[in-house]
Amino acid sequence: YPHLLHKKKNPPVKCRHISHRGGAAENLENTMTAFRHAIDCGTNMLEIDVHITKDGQVVVSHDSCLLRTCQKSIHVHETDYKDLPMLEPPLKVTFTKGEWCSGDSNDRRMPLLSEVFEAFPNIPINIDLKAADENLILQTDALIRKYKRENLTVWGSANDAMLQKIHLQVDYNECY
Repeated sequence: YPHLLHKKKNPPVKCRHISHRGGAAENLENTMTAFRHAIDCGTNMLEIDVHITKDGQVVVSHDSCLLRTCQKSIHVHETDYKDLPMLEPPLKVTFTKGEWCSGDSNDRRMPLLSEVFEAFPNIPINIDLKAADENLILQTDALIRKYKRENLTVWGSANDAMLQKIHLQVDYNECY
C-alpha cells in the first residue's frame, strides 16, 4: 500500500478548463468580449498576457510588436496606453496553423490589467508576463495586491530570465 507523505491540500483554485488568451480562436484574443464569452461558456480560469506601456500601464496583449494584431509596426513598451491602436481583425491564431479569428469587431481595444481585475473579481487568472521588464513585475505585483487577488492569480513567465527577476523582486513569504 502506498503511504502519503503529505496531507491532501485544498487549493483556493480548482481548474479543469483554462481559456488561453480568453479563447483566442473564438473571439479577438485578450479582449473583454473574449473573457466574458469564456466565462459564459464555463471556463475555470482566464490565461492572459501582459506588457507594460511607455507610460507605465500594464496592458493585456500577447504581442510586444503590434503588427500581427493591429497592423502597425509599433511596440507596446514604446507607446503610451492612450496611443495604442485598436486590434484589426482578422487575427492570425498563432497556436493553430492556418486559422484566423474575426471575433466581435465592436471590442477591439486592449484592456488594462486593472480593468480585467475589476470586471472579473472572483475569476482565477493566469498571467504570463511577456517582457523582461522590472517595472512590469512591480506593477503587476502591485495590481494583484491592490485587488486582493493573491489567492486567485497565478503569474510568471515562460522566460527563465524573467522568472529569476520575479523571484528577486517579489517577497513571496510576505503575501503568498
